[in-house]
Amino acid sequence: MKKKASQQNLSGFAKFCSAQENKARLSLILAAVIVVGTIGSVSAASIARKSNTLVPSENVELNAAQNFLAQAAIEAGTDETTDIIDVSDFIDETLTTDPTTGNIKRGGLTGEHVVNTSDLKSLSDEDLVKAIVSGNAGVIAKKDIVIDQSQDTKPVHHGSEASAPTPTNTPTPVPTNVPTPTMQPISVVNYELGIDVSVHNGSINWSKVKASGVSFAFIRCGGRGWGEAGNCYEDTRFAENIKNAKAAGVKVGVYFFSQAKTAYEALEEASLTLAKLNGMSLDLPVVMDWETESYYRTWKLGAEDLKNCITAYCSTIAQNGYTPMVYLDGSNINRLGGYFGDVFSKYKLWYAYPYAVYKDGSWYKTGDTVPPRSYSYAYWQYSWHGKVPGISTEVDLDLRILGKTTLGVPKINLPSTEISTEVGKSIDPLGGVTATTSQDNTVTSGITYTITDSSGQTVSLETAQQTTGTYTITYAYTDSFRGKVTTTAAWTVTEATASPTPGGETTETPTPTPGGEATETPTPTPTPGGEATETPVPTPTTEETSESTSGETSGDNNENNSGSDT
Repeated sequence: MKKKASQQNLSGFAKFCSAQENKARLSLILAAVIVVGTIGSVSAASIARKSNTLVPSENVELNAAQNFLAQAAIEAGTDETTDIIDVSDFIDETLTTDPTTGNIKRGGLTGEHVVNTSDLKSLSDEDLVKAIVSGNAGVIAKKDIVIDQSQDTKPVHHGSEASAPTPTNTPTPVPTNVPTPTMQPISVVNYELGIDVSVHNGSINWSKVKASGVSFAFIRCGGRGWGEAGNCYEDTRFAENIKNAKAAGVKVGVYFFSQAKTAYEALEEASLTLAKLNGMSLDLPVVMDWETESYYRTWKLGAEDLKNCITAYCSTIAQNGYTPMVYLDGSNINRLGGYFGDVFSKYKLWYAYPYAVYKDGSWYKTGDTVPPRSYSYAYWQYSWHGKVPGISTEVDLDLRILGKTTLGVPKINLPSTEISTEVGKSIDPLGGVTATTSQDNTVTSGITYTITDSSGQTVSLETAQQTTGTYTITYAYTDSFRGKVTTTAAWTVTEATASPTPGGETTETPTPTPGGEATETPTPTPTPGGEATETPVPTPTTEETSESTSGETSGDNNENNSGSDT
């Protein structure tokens, strides 16, 4: 709205002002302040002049007075053109109007940014949460957050460690010398092993941590004191841990130890978290680690207040490009009551529920039971007593759940369950033997066997090969996930037998003569007395042999000759 007034056309009000009656002028200014005050606090209204721009003050009453004086100057006949901004344009009725009284609350918003932190503090939790969710609250500057490092005390976990429920769907095979025990396929979680650390874990050798099997880590960036003062603090090893963990190849996320009792305190905590992150990239979520105990400042916080705190923190984190997550134990999940669905339909859950079975520092293993719950959780803190190479103190152990997979029944595959050999014949008991793993892979390594005789005594392969009898070969394979399985084969060793001829008769080998020709043994001729005598056969000499040969030839000739004589 633009107005231009001239000196020649002065209103009575302008003449009164130009008379410089100070008391009356101040009274009118005060009256204007009261009028504007009835519509509540306003965001700084800007007054643009051709000659200069007045920067709005954080003092709402002073802003109103400036508006009034500008109006008076116009009516007094100034030659300058002035833009007057209607202050009602700066009031977001949906956020600041009390539905019961219709009054405008102190701490109105501009719709784009907050006038100052005192205005934020003056909003009710409900209105502030609405402002945060709608993106109107922004982030509190670090300089406006009270930092008190004395509030950072060594954390102590409270509560008892639960006993893991007896698994009903993960039977453990019992090693026996019988075929594979009866099994059924089972569903197990796919996971990564991780830890969460703070300055209180000391200097960490992240290369050793990585080599031990740790895939990820949540690193504390700061927190709030659990005492009534409840001031914020920074984790002094945060930057060091983030840098070295990343360099070692460990995936990183961040957590803030929260003691927020109001949405404003949660916004403070989120703002300090973002200041510490300073735009760095993360692999995992940013976590609001909300905890309480009987002597904590948060002990009596109600369900709706806790919901507001979580929403304020997580929404701010999400609006700044990070994935938010909430850390709660079972009692604080219950504390949310009916607001559980409101919170965890939007944000991931890191579930704190340690099992006593890991109190010795042992790691979670495939097939171990995870807490069975009707709701889902993305991470599980399963121990407070981890012992990890590279860290001198006990450290919390965590599981990142990546989904589920089905493990089948491991088994040993034999070419035959019955083997028969003769004494002296060698065999390879592992020839052709394979194992099928629970993940349906076929392997040949890792399979072992033992041989027992009919009395159950273990014998060596060499002994069994040389001794007739019946034997049992027991095969064993240990699956990485489902344990040891066994199966057996029967082995019979018999006496060796002679090799028959093709006609089925046994023949004797002729004895070669010295000359190299085989001779047959003459058949004896029985004598009248019943005794057999052998008729001697003269061995022909060389000359007789020659004569016999030539005689046959001559005989033929003689016959021919004789015929001719006749």
